[in-house]
Amino acid sequence: MNTPAAETDSTLEELRIAALVRQAPLEFARVVYGLNDRANGRAGTMAAEDVARTVRQGVPVTRERAEQRARAFLPLAGQEHCPRCWVFHGIKSPLHYREATDDRPESGGCKVCGAEYATTLD
Repeated sequence: MNTPAAETDSTLEELRIAALVRQAPLEFARVVYGLNDRANGRAGTMAAEDVARTVRQGVPVTRERAEQRARAFLPLAGQEHCPRCWVFHGIKSPLHYREATDDRPESGGCKVCGAEYATTLD
């Protein structure tokens, strides 16, 4: 039988995963913007720099592959990984969480790419 605390933990994990899943299409858009910026000579934008960084690391970046990864992004409870690293590189970099305070919501940060995601749907 589930205790109220266990149900609360389960609900929080589900909300955390739902918030992260919503980020994958945004990271796909970031790839598209970065590819377009580079193609049009705007290499200094953040999105273009993210694409360039990925290419320098030896991972080709294509719209099609990024779209496949964005659609396939599904973190597991307790094994949440970075949407940006997954969409750009295809790697599962673990997120490290910071608890919510009065000033900010709970967030998950990636030590590999530096992205940070609020883990609430608000």
